Amino acid sequence: MQVLGIDIGGANIKAATADGESRTVPFAIWKHPEQLPRILRELQIPKSTPPDLVALTMTAELADCFPTRADGVAFIIRTVTEVFSGIPVRVWLTSGEFAEPDDALELPELVAAANWHALATWAGRAVPAGPALMIDVGSTTTDIIPLIDGVPMPAGLTDLQRLISSELVYTGARRTPVCAIVQTVPLAVPPGSSVNQSVPVAAELFATSLDVHLLNGDLPEDSSDLDTADGRPALRSASFNRLAHQICCDSTDLSEAQIQGVAAYVAERQIHQIAHAIRKQLAAVRQQVPVAEHHSVQILISGSGGWMAEKAIATLHDEGISTVTDLSVMFVRNVSACAPAFAAARLASERCMDDLLPLSALY
Repeated sequence: MQVLGIDIGGANIKAATADGESRTVPFAIWKHPEQLPRILRELQIPKSTPPDLVALTMTAELADCFPTRADGVAFIIRTVTEVFSGIPVRVWLTSGEFAEPDDALELPELVAAANWHALATWAGRAVPAGPALMIDVGSTTTDIIPLIDGVPMPAGLTDLQRLISSELVYTGARRTPVCAIVQTVPLAVPPGSSVNQSVPVAAELFATSLDVHLLNGDLPEDSSDLDTADGRPALRSASFNRLAHQICCDSTDLSEAQIQGVAAYVAERQIHQIAHAIRKQLAAVRQQVPVAEHHSVQILISGSGGWMAEKAIATLHDEGISTVTDLSVMFVRNVSACAPAFAAARLASERCMDDLLPLSALY
């Protein structure tokens, strides 16, 4: 039987089958929520065979097109059940279980922003003993989830609680505004000078982390990608101009070396932010185990920005980290970028398939 996991985010929708086929579609739900049914139909994989079961998780309920998170949860659940009419849908809860749609509608606080919990619940089996962290860096946010003996042990379950504990860090590989990462940047003035001046950045969405990482060579160019601050392609040349705008200049005002220096600085500060949160979670997870286990923390990494987690870990110089494993190496297919959707599909294939079998098949 075919299980399809769907992770509906505010900027991207991800789908994955339980055997690892996956797909991501950029979709700004806050702009056109009415188009969600069309996106879901186009996203279905494999297209030739409808799934036997849909496992749903989400973060898009926080999009500002919805008056409340409960309204967002209801809209998403109802849309998915309508699109997959006649196909059983199960919704992941932060209580660690699936619910039928009608029951999930009554529990919006457990449905909202639950994708990280599905990922940690599934991935935890890779670290069945001792303390561990699951780090997922996406385009928008970073999740850092403590695990003990393979079981998620978060300090909080809601976004607010997780922001307070630094288990949720609102920074990612593509969509984070530069002005949310730094307030000032060093700039060589005049060009070629060995002296940098501290320049405040404009509090405006001129450039994002995508531009920074394109200029630093950590993300590839993509001329078809127009999901940028100014709607121009995700190319280094356009990123140069977008990042120059962040300090109220353009490509005629600054040299390549000047703006490259700015990009390097912003990237370093973003990695530092993630590293600070990882350090905090390492301390928290070590408090939950005997002192003898403090030097054996295992780390799992996933997400389209997983490479940022690796860089952040490298800056810590923490000899107590025993292993660092990227989820992409655990399977033949790379499901890392769609890990929560894949996790939901795998969990549903293990826990919900009996719901689909006739009684005669169970005895």
